[in-house]
Amino acid sequence: MLPIVLLFLVGLVVAQQPRPCTSPSQWEARIISHINNENITVQGKLSYDSVYQRERFIKQVVVGDDYYYETIVLFQVRLEFVINLTARNCSRLPLTRPWGDFSIRPDAHSYGEA
Repeated sequence: MLPIVLLFLVGLVVAQQPRPCTSPSQWEARIISHINNENITVQGKLSYDSVYQRERFIKQVVVGDDYYYETIVLFQVRLEFVINLTARNCSRLPLTRPWGDFSIRPDAHSYGEA
């Protein structure tokens, strides 16, 4: 009986096929960065949307004084809006950087997988 159970378990393990992981299409994250030699701290919240290819970043930049910015990036229409919340002004800029996709590549596999 034991050899049959072991054979069944080995067959079950061998028969499992790995499925690729998928990343969420929309997510939010808190980001904190500090540059020691220049005494600059940037912290904020990033909202990411891969469906409509857009990002929103609300950040606080500390360089002596606090500066608050909100950046809205629309990759499909190639526009970037930089809103200075401290000075209460908005800049509309053409977007020059490419879309950075944070998704898991389709050909990626788990660590240790052949």
